Order: sequence, then structure tokens, then C-alpha cells
Amino acid sequence: MGVSGNELVWLKSLVRQFYEKNTIVPPYDVSRREFGYGSIKKIDNRNLGFENGNELNAFLRNQSPLYVSASVSEFLNPAAQPISTKGLVGSDLIFEFDADDLRTDCKTIHDSWSCPHCGASGKGRVMKCTTCAKGTILNEWVCEACLNEAKQQTFSLLNILQNDFGFDEKTLFINFSGSKGYHIHVRSPVVYSLPKSARAELANYLSLFEVDLSQLGFSFDGKLFRCPPLNQAHGHALRILRSVLQKIESAPLDEWMVLSGLSPRTLQPFLEDRARLTREVQSGVLPALPGKKTEPFWNAVLSSIVDVHQLRVDKQVSTDIHRLIRVPNTIHGSTGFLAKSISVSALKEFDPFSECVAFSFVSERKLLVHHSPKIRIGTETLDPLSESEVTVSGPLAAYLVGWGAASLR
Repeated sequence: MGVSGNELVWLKSLVRQFYEKNTIVPPYDVSRREFGYGSIKKIDNRNLGFENGNELNAFLRNQSPLYVSASVSEFLNPAAQPISTKGLVGSDLIFEFDADDLRTDCKTIHDSWSCPHCGASGKGRVMKCTTCAKGTILNEWVCEACLNEAKQQTFSLLNILQNDFGFDEKTLFINFSGSKGYHIHVRSPVVYSLPKSARAELANYLSLFEVDLSQLGFSFDGKLFRCPPLNQAHGHALRILRSVLQKIESAPLDEWMVLSGLSPRTLQPFLEDRARLTREVQSGVLPALPGKKTEPFWNAVLSSIVDVHQLRVDKQVSTDIHRLIRVPNTIHGSTGFLAKSISVSALKEFDPFSECVAFSFVSERKLLVHHSPKIRIGTETLDPLSESEVTVSGPLAAYLVGWGAASLR
């Protein structure tokens, strides 16, 4: 959100203390990456190169930037300008899940908007004013529910990368972004030379963008709605079939009504023998309904399942080989959190609000909190506040100040 004045000086002093106490070891060859940094913006300057990790850490201690990023690509001369002279070697494949891009109900609780044109305001993530239809100013926050959804998206992506493409923990690197989500790095010779078009195609596959169900084996032939037999299905087709079978096994009547728009009178007889329905799906046929209801019924059900399985992959991030992205285990100045590296096995229990606190060494600070929803940092919880003076722990103070929600007192 951007800070300045005394707040910026204070945050940079905390960042300097952290980098004086800790050594950053990026999970790649520092000498082949372009670096960028910023304190007012996320990247105020780029085209920096370092011979080794010692040079990078000396820079962090001396400059204490609130944000530091590195290229997703390797170069022979990463500091060279223009970019055509850098000597591209190859590029990691990057995926990002950001809570802002995910559909979560909690946004109606902790996010708010205001209209600079007519003065209207309200709760939630509203992009255009409900009164005058002009652009709004958003006040966005992140909570545990937001980051849990980003985590679930990350798990789904890892499942596809491992099972459909054969990548393993030696080539998959995960880090918390330090703020709103997760970065997944695929670092393998297999992806280094992929052009932008191939990266876009992969992003489309992962996100099920404009998926053609008939190409996956789901189609109506005028009599039967065919699907791949379970023992022959793979990839997205297998995931969709498993969801169909799960719903047949346990989804209640009212869920089927919402999915299909059909009445209980039609659905109750259909669902009476769920074991038979399961056998038909496993054999390669989606069970028929009376009359002409079969095709629209399964189209609606499959469409709903596809929507659930879609990953909110940011295609622009995944296709941009010139992008700079947060250096793992460095500080995100808007939160005072670390962009912490996480193993695949540790992701399930990972709690960024406890495990990524960088400024645990900072004493309590008195603040004027302009506006904040309920926040938890570590074991400390702050209830919603508006224009209130409070004394809070150093980590919580850094979060509120970095977010632009509080001033030092």
C-alpha cells in the first residue's frame, strides 16, 4: 500500500536489523539472476547483478529494501541493458496464487470500498460504485480463510504437476509470497526453454480455461451421455469422474437440485439406486434421466464440477520470462512477513501468520490505527479498530504500518 516519512524510516530500520542477523540463501545461482528492489514501490530499480550470495547479503544489509525480487530467468549477463544483451539461458516456470484473485466469502467481512466521486462506501470487493458506477478505492485485507483457499489451489496445482507431468519435490519449490498467497517454482531443464506460447498452453490446461469436455471423453450421442471408463481415464477426465462419483455417493438431494435445477420429483427416483449409478459411470456412461433431461442435466453437473476444479492461475505471471518475483526467505515490507520457503510435505500444516513473522525481536509500539479488521499475528489478536490509539507487539505494529493502516505515535 506504500508508506513514507517516519513510518518508512522505522520499517527500513527493522529490515536492516533483520538482514544483519540473518543470511539469505536463495535456492538458485545468484550470479545468473537479475535482481530488483524497492521501498516506495515493489520494484524501484532493477538490472542489478551479484557475483555471489555474499554480495547480495551485503546489499540487503546496506540498502535494507522493503522488497527484493529476482528474475525467473537465468542470464549470462543479468545486469546488462537492454534486455536483449543479457544472454538468456533459460527460465523457471512460475505459478502464483494471490488471495485477491480468489473467490472467498470472507472478502465481504474484511474488505471495503469507497467512491472518491460520490462518497458512497460499503463492504466487500466492489470495483465500480453501486451509486454512480465509477471506479472505487479498495481497502483489501488478507485473513486465514483467504490464505487457506490459496493453499488449496496450491495443493491442486501440485497434484497436477506431479501426477500429470511427473515433476517431483526435487524440481518443485514453494514459497509463501510474504503477503497474499503462494509462489510455485518449477525449476527443471524440461521447462527452461519453453516459449511463451507453450507456457500459455500449459496455464490454460491447468486452469481448465475454455475446456472442451468432448475432448476429455464426455459427450452426448443422442441416446447416451458417454464418459471415459474409470479404468481408462487420466488427467482432468479422471478428476472430473472422481467428483461425479463422489457426488453420486454422498451428495444430498438439495445439492443435486442446485446443480441441475431439477425438481425432487425427478431426482428422487433417479437417486434411489446409487450403487447402480456408480457402476454405470465406472463403465463409461453417465446415467440417463427420463424424457429429454439427460443432456442438459449432465451438462449442468459437469459445468459445475469443472468450475470447482478450475485453478485461478495468473497466466501473465506464468508466461512472462522477464518477470521479477520475490526472493524466497526475504522480507515483504507490507507485512513484515518472510516469503518463506516451504517443502511440499510441510505445506498442509503451514501457518504464515505464525511461521513467517520476521520482526519478533521488535518491542511494543504505540500506534494510531486508522482502520483494520480483526487480525491475528502469532498468538496476538487485534479486534477491528477505527481511528484508535493502541499499543501492540512489534510484529503486529509492523504489519499495520506496512499495510498503510496505522501511523506511529
